[in-house]
Amino acid sequence: MRATILLLVTCLLGIYSSKAQEFAIGAKGGLNYYTIGDINSRGGSFQTGHPDELFSPNKELGYQFGGYFIAEYGKFFLRPEIVYLSSKNSYEFPDKKAYWKTSRIEVPVLVGFEIFDPVSIYLGPGFNFYNDTTLDGVQVTSYSDGGPDLDTTTVNFSFGVMVRFGRFGVDLRYEQGMKETQEELLDIVYSDYGVNLADLRSYKPNMLRLSVFIDIFRTNPDDLDGFFSNLFKSNKCHCPYN
Repeated sequence: MRATILLLVTCLLGIYSSKAQEFAIGAKGGLNYYTIGDINSRGGSFQTGHPDELFSPNKELGYQFGGYFIAEYGKFFLRPEIVYLSSKNSYEFPDKKAYWKTSRIEVPVLVGFEIFDPVSIYLGPGFNFYNDTTLDGVQVTSYSDGGPDLDTTTVNFSFGVMVRFGRFGVDLRYEQGMKETQEELLDIVYSDYGVNLADLRSYKPNMLRLSVFIDIFRTNPDDLDGFFSNLFKSNKCHCPYN
C-alpha cells in the first residue's frame, strides 16, 4: 500500500506540474499536540472492591519535519507532502508518570485556495504509516499481549490555514483520524505505577500542528523550456545531449 500511495503522488506531480503556472519544492518543520484516549484502571484487579479510576492523557509537545511540492494554478494549489512526526503523551498514574510515544510517516495530499494575499486555506487526506507505539509499564501477561495494539496504516483528514511571506511561511493545521480505535485491555506493572489491569478507551486520534516552511526551489515551468509539458511525450527524450 505504501508503494501504491507514493506512486499515486508521483503521478499527480507529473500531471499537474505540466499545467501549473508556478511550482515550488520546500522543507518544513514544527511542533504538534496529539490527542489519544483515556485509561480506565480496574481497581478490583489489585484490591477487591476498590473503585475504578479514570486517567486522561496529558498532551506533550511533539515535533515534525519533512518536505513538500506545491503546484499553483492562479489562486488554487495542489500540495503533496512527506512528513515525519514524533508525538508524546503522558498519564499521571498514582505512583509514577507513564509516557506514551509514537512516530509515523505521513503523506498528505492537500488542495488549497488563496483567499487573499498572503493567507490561504486548504484541506485533504493524509496517509499514515506508523512505527511502534509504546506506553511505559505495559507488560505481556495471560491477561494482555502487551500493547497498545494499533493499526499501522491509517487515513486522516486535515484542514488548515497558511500565511506566506515570500519564500517563507507559517502553517497551522488540525488533523482528525477517520477511524476510531478499538478498546483494549492493558496489563501495567502495579509495583511501579499503582495501576494493574486497565482499559484503553476507544478514541479518534487528532492533532494540532504548527509549522514553518521555506521554498528551497521555486520557478515558473515556462523557464524550463517546456520540460514538464513534454515529459510524458514519446517523441522527445529531453536528454542534455542530442
